[in-house]
Amino acid sequence: MSGPNPRAAAVAALVRQEQDGFSNLILDAELRRQKLEGREKAFASAIFYTVLEHQGTLDYILSRFLPKGLAKLDPQVREILRAALAQARYMQVPASAAVNEAVKLTRTFRKASASGLVNAVLRRAIGYDLGSAVFADEVERLMVLGSAGRDVAAFLHEHYPDEALDILTHTADGGLTSLRANPLKGTPEALCEKLLASGAKTAAPGLVPGSVLARFEGSPAESGLFRDGYFHVEGQASQLAALCVEAKPGDTVLDLCAAPGGKSLLLIEEMGDEGRLVSCDVSENRVQLIRKAVERMGFAHVEPRVSDGTKPDADLPMADAILVDAPCSGLGILAKKPDIRYKTLEKARHDELLATQSAILDTAAAHLKELGYTKVQVLGRNGFTHLKEGGRLVYSTCTIDPAENEEQVRAFVGRHPEFRVVTPDVRFPAGMTVGDWGALSVPTRTGMDGFFLCAMQKRDS
Repeated sequence: MSGPNPRAAAVAALVRQEQDGFSNLILDAELRRQKLEGREKAFASAIFYTVLEHQGTLDYILSRFLPKGLAKLDPQVREILRAALAQARYMQVPASAAVNEAVKLTRTFRKASASGLVNAVLRRAIGYDLGSAVFADEVERLMVLGSAGRDVAAFLHEHYPDEALDILTHTADGGLTSLRANPLKGTPEALCEKLLASGAKTAAPGLVPGSVLARFEGSPAESGLFRDGYFHVEGQASQLAALCVEAKPGDTVLDLCAAPGGKSLLLIEEMGDEGRLVSCDVSENRVQLIRKAVERMGFAHVEPRVSDGTKPDADLPMADAILVDAPCSGLGILAKKPDIRYKTLEKARHDELLATQSAILDTAAAHLKELGYTKVQVLGRNGFTHLKEGGRLVYSTCTIDPAENEEQVRAFVGRHPEFRVVTPDVRFPAGMTVGDWGALSVPTRTGMDGFFLCAMQKRDS
């Protein structure tokens, strides 16, 4: 390939993604390899993520005009077709340009023998009317119209039958990037002014107190304001979970499963950079991400630390408050991580996840009693905690799976009656479902990511 070509970069990344699966890492590597910058970089990224987001629909349409199906095609040809159809149907690229550039790409990738096929299939596929499609059942309809794998479509049909398609097609945060202003540098309002002055297309307050929603020409990380520590990127729902900790100046706070560090930054913001925040994760590589974020923002009282929360760690302090943003299925962030749409939700794997969580809770509770001071194991891979009497524990996930959310909290409190669910003194956005076992954000109801949080207070003895 000669010279930077955003379409070629997108196709190359899509081929690798289909093989390896780590979309963000693959795309970043390809963009660097082809040395794309500015609008070309943004265009390649848009193609890549548009294909992933709409792959189910794209594949259904293309298969109408491929008697042998997509699977039989050469990988490069398959991704050329997907990328071109995505541009024409979802990115306002003129049909003629999408087709012509796709034909050129067959030569770029040395697949010129497929140019006739690509031309003929695309000219028919671009005009296909999805309204004429007939589906075997509702799950297939969701798979095609919502671009999801069978397992995710079936999950949504079971748990959210009236909202399933809307959840799959919803864009969280209005398609904008959710930010948090650095209070050491200024207010959210001042950040909005600086963003607009520096070239951001839009910048305005979000739904969550203190949040900012902005639209950038390229990546927010390329902004000089980002590099200078004026803001960090954090979804509105994630911000809400950190706010529910209600950390105060002078507190000792633990943030477990903390990488890449966004919630830690908000916690230390709430603490006025006073007190002690220990921000933990399981590996040095992940903790290094926290260190970089803290250094960029200029906070002084954050202690990034390697700590496996599934194991006792006597070096961790007793804490006034703890945040556990647990690893989960990710079914609430389908718009931001479209590869999750095609995840295989094997029952055995799901049962193993739930059983592991329960086993960690029970083992930790029994072990900690032997230590002679108050500790409790909370949910998640990095969930080892130390709580003072009356301390606050916030559990959160980015999934809308009841088994990982309300049911886990109910089971935890049942085994550990010293904890009770409380309502934080934080304003929830309209549409949040607040129940006995926590609060749930469904994207179509709140406009934010799908997210669950539950604040629990340890009862005074």
